[in-house]
Amino acid sequence: MNYKANRLSNSIDNIKNYLNFISLNKHIPSICKYVIYFSLFDILCKYVSPNEKSHCKKYKILINQYSSWKYRNYISSLQLESILGQISKELRTLIKAKIDINPLTYNNFFSKIVPADEVDFTEEKLKEGFTDSQLVLYEKEINTIHQARYDNLFYRLRCFVVHELRLPTPNALHLNENSKVPIYFCYSKILNEEKEIKLGTPEYRLWFSPKVILLILEECIEETRGKINYDYDAIFEDTPKCWIGKKV
Repeated sequence: MNYKANRLSNSIDNIKNYLNFISLNKHIPSICKYVIYFSLFDILCKYVSPNEKSHCKKYKILINQYSSWKYRNYISSLQLESILGQISKELRTLIKAKIDINPLTYNNFFSKIVPADEVDFTEEKLKEGFTDSQLVLYEKEINTIHQARYDNLFYRLRCFVVHELRLPTPNALHLNENSKVPIYFCYSKILNEEKEIKLGTPEYRLWFSPKVILLILEECIEETRGKINYDYDAIFEDTPKCWIGKKV
């Protein structure tokens, strides 16, 4: 193994060792775990896609090529419903009809926390029953529809946490931190209980537990090991010389 490849291998080992330390430390708050996990994701993404400019695409490449995460290509009913206005009228009507018969919007289904399996679409399920011409329309709108895919929402959660140091709810940490299944919960109900205010239309959030993030990250680390042969120096530029003490 040459010097640069060895540096890269050592870096992957360092990521894994650090991750093990964090995972075993029960005193680290969950919000901090999110920040750490996503920061390590950022490093791994840079290894895998050093020339890709879009951070979101880097995440999608990593998750789709190096993980077997069951939900990565699921489509969120809630998110899809929120962007229907960006989709052509004919296709919008078809998709809205599928959402409307979904338990997601029927008979106050969200009186409890529910697994995403029960309410969201696989790509095949969403396209089921479409005619050939409707499938052509679907393909034309695919980029918009995929805004509601889990791999895209996974990256949006990363931005919430890393850039704003917050979760999509005032307090999602009372939820099951070890849930391996993405879950929906009533955001407005939690907000109402905490702040004792009366809210109108219920609002809901899709939530990925710290355990979900950790499992995907661990798998990606293992699956990329030995498969990344990029130039370390080309990926991470040299740190500039320290300016402290410089004479002027």
